[in-house]
Amino acid sequence: MLPHRTVCIATFLILLITVLLPPSTSFPAAAGFGAKKVDPMSNHILDTSEGISYLKDFLNKNGGNSGTKCDIAKINGKTRGVICTRSIKKDEIICSLPSSLALSLWDPSTPSSSPSTPSLCALNFKEWYLDDSTRLNTFAPYIGSLPTVEDVEFEPTPNFYSDSDVDKLEFPGIVSAVNTRKSEIDSAILKSDDVSIEDMKYYTWLVTSRSFSIRLSADDVSSGNAKSVRIMLPFFDMINHSGKSNAEMDILNPEKDDSTFIIRAKRPIAAGKEVTISYGGGGFSSVDLFTDYGFVQSKPPEELLYDEKDVTQGALKRQPLTPDERTMAKFESTEGYNNPWSTSLEEDVEKIKAGAKGRERKILEFRAKMKVAGGWPAGTMEGKMDLKKKEGGGK
Repeated sequence: MLPHRTVCIATFLILLITVLLPPSTSFPAAAGFGAKKVDPMSNHILDTSEGISYLKDFLNKNGGNSGTKCDIAKINGKTRGVICTRSIKKDEIICSLPSSLALSLWDPSTPSSSPSTPSLCALNFKEWYLDDSTRLNTFAPYIGSLPTVEDVEFEPTPNFYSDSDVDKLEFPGIVSAVNTRKSEIDSAILKSDDVSIEDMKYYTWLVTSRSFSIRLSADDVSSGNAKSVRIMLPFFDMINHSGKSNAEMDILNPEKDDSTFIIRAKRPIAAGKEVTISYGGGGFSSVDLFTDYGFVQSKPPEELLYDEKDVTQGALKRQPLTPDERTMAKFESTEGYNNPWSTSLEEDVEKIKAGAKGRERKILEFRAKMKVAGGWPAGTMEGKMDLKKKEGGGK
């Protein structure tokens, strides 16, 4: 038992703390013997569908390793992705796939003078894996797991948009990229006798949104001699993108025919956390991500007006530059202050707040994000020129 004086002092301190603390102050529940453990998986819904189970069984029976350290789930009950089912250490292999289970979409022996556009790779996907009964049967568990245009996981890329909707994107870089993609689809159709434009758009979407570009040679990339091919990697293609990814894709023994594709942790990942990789090695801008994958990684509308790097500084003054800022800096260096926007950043944000949905919302989010990246707070020629004068340049 404590001495009487000690008890009195302890009681006094408790009363003093109680008086000094604001009424709303609360203390966390004590951890330890009486604490209730929180299930790290409780926020996610594991995908136990027959198709996904069929896919994992197929991969694991043929040398793959998927579903033992990670699994496919609805992240926070929403977007489908891959989560860790147990704690992962830095540099630990999360899942693996033998090269025999990869679907190549381009013949590496093809002369480098023949361009491997996504649409030509899409045509190869149709002819090599859908029209070939042997390969179709072999890869049926994977092909059957791919989303269709009717699925909730389907996010249409802008080449599905009408010409008028493409024009609403306004930024020349993406308008040009989308129109080029549409032309490539038209050219690929001419090489086949039995494919519709709707099917070719869908196959092209599968290629751009689900395949990986793998460099085959160690030649200097800057020389233009490095050859790469597109391949589809079952299970890996369900891992979502993040600019601050916690994992990366790599190849073990790439010089061998029986190489292995792996997803490796870049840092420790707790159980229940989503596995993410950076599409394009982290160098993809919103133009690339929207054109190839159909999504825009946008902040909530109330945060779009407040860039953490300060929109008043201009893209060329920020270091390090993000992919979007590099895109806008390149645009400004070639086009000067030739304003591409018909609305201000504030006007776009207000429309988003007002409840814009679907395609309209994506277009607005893309425009707003690029305006922030380029330091176009007013989104008008006059506003940009006024900003340039304040920075000490221009007429």
